[in-house]
Amino acid sequence: MVERNKQMKFQNYPDVVDGQFFSEMQAEDEFIKPVPAGVSYEWTETSMFGFNIPEHGIDCILYFWHHPAMNITSGGVMIWKGRNINQVECEYSDYRIAMPMPQDHTDCTYANGISVKMIEPLKQFHIQFENTERDTSLDLHLSAIMPPACRHNGGHITQAMKTSGTLVLNGEKYTIDGFHSRDRSWGEARSEALLPYPPISWSVGIVDESFAFHHLSFENPAYHPEWDGKLETPEQTCQWGYVWEDGKLHGVTACDQKTEVDPATLAPRKVVSTLTATNGKSYVITGETDTVAQIQCWPNMSGHFALMRWDVDGRRVAWGDLQRVIWRDAWRVMIGKD
Repeated sequence: MVERNKQMKFQNYPDVVDGQFFSEMQAEDEFIKPVPAGVSYEWTETSMFGFNIPEHGIDCILYFWHHPAMNITSGGVMIWKGRNINQVECEYSDYRIAMPMPQDHTDCTYANGISVKMIEPLKQFHIQFENTERDTSLDLHLSAIMPPACRHNGGHITQAMKTSGTLVLNGEKYTIDGFHSRDRSWGEARSEALLPYPPISWSVGIVDESFAFHHLSFENPAYHPEWDGKLETPEQTCQWGYVWEDGKLHGVTACDQKTEVDPATLAPRKVVSTLTATNGKSYVITGETDTVAQIQCWPNMSGHFALMRWDVDGRRVAWGDLQRVIWRDAWRVMIGKD
């Protein structure tokens, strides 16, 4: 058991300095960078895309984790409906641990058949794949509804996108016409080692072109989550985030978050968050899980990826993902083994 006042700082998320929440992503940041001399084999770049079709309870992510120092890429596509207790239960899943890293990940086809093409830097992408044996294919267009929100120390963006296209899933055809968030990171080493952190949630929601939000937050220890007093507590609950409202980007200064989980699977059921932003406003955002899958994109952790229906201040409905990461130590504490 740890001291209640022992504080930890989450990796790669330094404090905001002098109120600076954002930096500016450049067009060249879309491309894989040269590997600096002497860096760790853990040097990392990532890119994530996706879509959802709420009226059919469908959610999808396409995630690519590049290891430039080793010239390999992990990644693939996961599409799911309903409540799934593991990745292979998804309606369609093809995620591979080691593929050749493309020379240009903005215009390439991966070993699992997924093609990614950047149409315009910072703004438009086109993604396709087809698996004829499983009668599943995707033709997805993503167009930005806002500039990339780039973390204040650079190297990581989240960006709300308009999605359109066609999905054929196990022989059934669906129209894609909604919103999703893409994520890209570069220029940092990310450890796969065992980490003593409590669960953390990557949350996004989009109402329409006029409103979107994102934050990466721990639970507020004041709500006495299962790990309270047994794991190091975060120095600050909200690591970073934004609110996009009426054409303006605002930083998230604080997040008071409480999560209700399924006691058997630890999958999120309900999330209530109060975001405080640099525009002086507070937003009460209540989310309920529509569909969820337990996905292993990274070692030594489990991720519940949930499509959430977010109620924003009781006035607007947003849809988007909650990706709740639970590391090995926290999992064992939460199920009563440690």
